[in-house]
Amino acid sequence: MAAMVKSEPLESDIYPETKHCHSFSFSFPTHKITKEEITCTKPGTILRALETNDTFKGLNQMDKKTLKGKDIVIKSCKGYIVKHFPCWLIEEDDLLTIEMVTHATDETAGVTDEETDNYVTFSVETRAGKNSKTKQILRNIQLQSYGPLCVYAKQKQEVKQALRNDGRFSDIVFEQKCQLSERSTGSKVSMGQIAKKLNGRNFEICLTKLKEKPATKMGTSDSTIKTIVNSEGDSTQMSPSMLTTETSDVGESSSRTKQNRKCNPIPDHGEIVKILRNQFDDLVKQMESRREDRQKKTFPEELDLMKQEFGKIRQKFSEVHRVKKLIELGASVCQVIVEGVQGVQGTGFVLFDNFVLTNAHLFGENVSKNMQLLVDVSVKFNYENPNGSDVNVFKAKTLLIDFQYEDKGKHYIDYAILEMDPQNKKQQKKVPPGLLREYGPVPACGGACLIGHPGGLVKQMEPTSIIGSEIREEAANKYKRENGHAIFTINDDVEKQKKRYEEVMQENKDDFVTYNTSFFHGSSGSPVFDDLGRVFGMHTGGFDYEDKLTQSTQSVIEYALPLLTILQNFVIRLEEDNNQAVLKRVQEEAQKNVFLIEALFKTDEPMDMS
Repeated sequence: MAAMVKSEPLESDIYPETKHCHSFSFSFPTHKITKEEITCTKPGTILRALETNDTFKGLNQMDKKTLKGKDIVIKSCKGYIVKHFPCWLIEEDDLLTIEMVTHATDETAGVTDEETDNYVTFSVETRAGKNSKTKQILRNIQLQSYGPLCVYAKQKQEVKQALRNDGRFSDIVFEQKCQLSERSTGSKVSMGQIAKKLNGRNFEICLTKLKEKPATKMGTSDSTIKTIVNSEGDSTQMSPSMLTTETSDVGESSSRTKQNRKCNPIPDHGEIVKILRNQFDDLVKQMESRREDRQKKTFPEELDLMKQEFGKIRQKFSEVHRVKKLIELGASVCQVIVEGVQGVQGTGFVLFDNFVLTNAHLFGENVSKNMQLLVDVSVKFNYENPNGSDVNVFKAKTLLIDFQYEDKGKHYIDYAILEMDPQNKKQQKKVPPGLLREYGPVPACGGACLIGHPGGLVKQMEPTSIIGSEIREEAANKYKRENGHAIFTINDDVEKQKKRYEEVMQENKDDFVTYNTSFFHGSSGSPVFDDLGRVFGMHTGGFDYEDKLTQSTQSVIEYALPLLTILQNFVIRLEEDNNQAVLKRVQEEAQKNVFLIEALFKTDEPMDMS
């Protein structure tokens, strides 16, 4: 691809001639290519497979000045791969993401075997590990932000040869005594080992620390060699003529002018200068790399600003008057319990009167076509003390007021509205006030606060920071790079929600509000408030996974549905069902909120759900 892609020799005789057919897709976000499918029918490199696609080939026509000094990097579910990666090692239906990088330096691969299953793949972190933190292990420093690197190898091939064939690793990996260290177990693998047992494992490159070698006596004093090992494991050989030697002046008499006194030889300054000159280039490179690490911005300025502001957000939500208001509003938050269905719990909140809003996915198939609940459901208020004192429990009526759990046209919707059934007037008085009148618009950025029952535990609140739609995908990619030890688990779990992930990241960004939170299972249906105490969304889900290293649940990103979207759909449903009584109550509550009455009842056209 001209200045963009380095071509490799594509000799058909080095690839297996067996029956070959598999499919994958690629996206090129910076060039507005969201998804292109490819069916590969001929074995070869991944680059050759990509070049069978007309859209990819069309990039050859781009302005060469735009692409000057740049190349592509390819991200698969296994990590970032080289362009000579064998196409048959790509997972079926994998989505490759193509990104631009400055001055890529990968090399062409050697000859492959004729057996397509004679390969393994393993991943290597882009930054060096123990004893070599300052070492530049990649030929192109720009690739440090694109990890882990997925390396392929023949089963009987030595690790060192596999890394050399990969082409992205610098000479220091092969010239110094390096080894692989597995991230999860710390197990070491030497460069001379074969790659057969490495499949699917994640490593970092470490330098073996050498001990100081004792001096060796030779024929003359100048031929005595001493090896100095620094803290990074680098060894330098110097002769006594280069070393500052110690004299045995201690205990000597003051008679230092005696002619028979033995003196140390004057150092050969020419030899010292030569050694320093030889080391100068490496020193400059090391200092430059450290300066670049400090200066390099691997993330948009908006996210950096968001990080700086997060401390202010926490401080804002710790102000007593805000905390008091949130606690007061939090009285309307309840735990939703689905009876007879093990492990199904969620959160909800009073919308108005006896109506509770929560997520529809809590009930799943336990709702009939006419919106009748097939299981018993109850809601529990004031569950704030672990001993369960002072809680108020209400049974829900079997007929739901609304239930929408589907993709409506191009839009995703997931909510249910329950009606509580107080048993008497005394219990009715215990129903908390609704939050509909506390509605506020979705903020573009800034702070937010969730109140709910994560893990089925007592009521909790957690401040967070909204991740704007324009930086959402980069935030998720950065998270993946920083958690490379779990990249395969992350990718597997994201793949299970592939359609939703694409909607949140690209296709329907405005249908979701995103943030990071530790509110996972049991918190679906939690209200999300802005820093003025206005509720703007309902926490609905996220892309979580089980981190085997930390033995905990983690998440790439979490999302809420805007409350306005839910309310607009609710009003449409009430009008379709001619439920005038409830519709009138919604209108009365909306009139108490300047944002809501305009959005729900004074629009000329219904919300477009096509």
